[in-house]
Amino acid sequence: MSPATGPGSGAVTFQELAGALIAQFEGCKLNAYLDSGGVWTIGYGHTGPDVLPTSTITEQEALDLLAKDQAALFAMVADVPSIPAKAAYISFGFNCGKAALAKVLQGHALMSQFVHDHLGNTLPGLVSRRRLEELLTLL
Repeated sequence: MSPATGPGSGAVTFQELAGALIAQFEGCKLNAYLDSGGVWTIGYGHTGPDVLPTSTITEQEALDLLAKDQAALFAMVADVPSIPAKAAYISFGFNCGKAALAKVLQGHALMSQFVHDHLGNTLPGLVSRRRLEELLTLL
């Protein structure tokens, strides 16, 4: 981290802001758990074949997984001009997936459409998250 982007400098990268948004909304659990969709999850919302019911990780491993999971979304927002908007889209894509992010970026869907669990129930936490993400895209 350079002095221009270090703590107290006032400069924040979109990667840092996206990570902070994701961490705030996802929380961090160091033991595997079933998410609202019945998917084994660990850390800051990491899923995949490497997450087993008995999985445990350290805080550093959770941060490493978060960085890796976010990185797959960075190229998708390369043309988004503002840092807050890039971070919001990454937070959304992290939560809803690359296919949903692509639909939103192409104008085929709105973030606010993605507020339901796998059974179609509206989740208040997702309503709040989508509202903040949408507001950040306006900055």
